[in-house]
Amino acid sequence: MTDPTGSTVHALLREILARYGSIDAFCARLYALLDPPTVVLPAPVAASAGGRHRLTEPARLAPTQSGR
Repeated sequence: MTDPTGSTVHALLREILARYGSIDAFCARLYALLDPPTVVLPAPVAASAGGRHRLTEPARLAPTQSGR
């Protein structure tokens, strides 16, 4: 098994504890730096099944020229 003392996770944890004293203090600092929440726009209303521009039957392709 590898030695965890050299991992980047442990190095990051050591740095956080050295700067902030605890994980809780670090999380509180992050929370304080967050921007205010973005205003959430209402969800768009779903289109009805039979709209004004809806085709009543599938579009048909024009007959192809056979080169006669």
